[in-house]
Amino acid sequence: MINRTFLLLSSLLIIHSQSIFSNQSDLKYNIILIMADDSAADNYGCYGSTFFKTPILDRLANTGAKFNHCYSEPVCTPSRVKIMTGRSGVRNYVQFGTLDKDEITFGNIMKKAGYATAIAGKWQLHNGDRGTLAPASGFDTYCLWNYPGTGSSRYWNPSIMQDGQLLETTSKDYGPDIFSDFIVEFIKKNKEKPFFAYYPMALVHSPFPKTPDTLSPGEKTAKAKGMDLSNFKDMTLYADKIVGKIVSCLERNGLREKTVLIYTTDNGTHRNLTYPYKSESRKGEKAYATDGGTHVPLILNCPGTIPRGIKCNDLVDFSDFVPTISEIGKANPPDIQLDGKSFWPQCLGKKGNPRKWIFQYYYPKFRPAAKLHGQGRNKMEIIWAHNQFFKLYRNGKLYSTKDRHEKMHIKLGESKLADKTRDLLQKAINSMPKTSAKLQIKK
Repeated sequence: MINRTFLLLSSLLIIHSQSIFSNQSDLKYNIILIMADDSAADNYGCYGSTFFKTPILDRLANTGAKFNHCYSEPVCTPSRVKIMTGRSGVRNYVQFGTLDKDEITFGNIMKKAGYATAIAGKWQLHNGDRGTLAPASGFDTYCLWNYPGTGSSRYWNPSIMQDGQLLETTSKDYGPDIFSDFIVEFIKKNKEKPFFAYYPMALVHSPFPKTPDTLSPGEKTAKAKGMDLSNFKDMTLYADKIVGKIVSCLERNGLREKTVLIYTTDNGTHRNLTYPYKSESRKGEKAYATDGGTHVPLILNCPGTIPRGIKCNDLVDFSDFVPTISEIGKANPPDIQLDGKSFWPQCLGKKGNPRKWIFQYYYPKFRPAAKLHGQGRNKMEIIWAHNQFFKLYRNGKLYSTKDRHEKMHIKLGESKLADKTRDLLQKAINSMPKTSAKLQIKK
């Protein structure tokens, strides 16, 4: 009798275990990608800052995966186009403010895979005759600033288009609250099915007004002279608070362990800002092809799936997000030339297939950025490749990545390691197109 009972219990346990395994393998994770605006990696506590306060993101980094070598483009449009398409700007950059209408985005991919899709925040990708809009990019619903029909205000009394309707707002309304409320409602509405939410924040881009947490009753909301850094610091904390708001929504709806939360930023900090970092005083380098213009945070968190405390030194390029998100969502990437590779295995504590180099193509709107290394059309095309240790421009100048402002280039023969890396990076440059296939230059 005892043996028969034991066998019965064992059988039930095996069936239960197989059921759990099957459910896990069939699970489609929800995915939320948050991308803040104009905020380098050194603006975050988990990346060494003691000046900026980011307690929510620090906790997500410590209980999830933090990548130490994630790189964007130097400004918003090329970063946004690359992260959405998985393709280098040398293949798809048209002009500032344009996402080419023929490109396939992660919104298209996830929608085709059966996900509910939403976007909220900053758009700015519809300019010119090649631009596109949110529905064509695969988003079922949207709540966006810098969209056709909107005005210039993104913070107080914001101008926001939501699913074809211009919202009525007042001086008491704060744009980031509206965007994050939209994401929260989307989560609640779709909690019974897989969803993909892309939240390209309006924060923490200039101008730098006070936030709802620092604005006194009756105080004007326009930025105060001399308070840019103070307000920027408060805006960074408010962006962190909004991340916490989204995490809390997931927890209340029982979705925390079913949702992969991803946080990054689109480029470096605004050039007008100078801020302390450890023993240094650093100036924002947005728009420059330097470490300060392109080194951004990358944090992923999903309790029960992503192990706690992963600190990864592998390279991550913005083209890697499309294959990563596709793998997380069990979606099929498009049958076109992609430049990215998934970093999802590293998030799970596995070795994965880390890239050996990152290739960058950049046609700056900010002309001084091309002064040293611009070539090609209008002597404005900047092309380089780098790894964690060295960076090679197409003009042959090689720098150590420790040389933050690229003051001293390394000549042939000075270092065996540098020479070996130069060969690797030169092969990377040679493997890619020499100029943009779609670049439109305004006369």
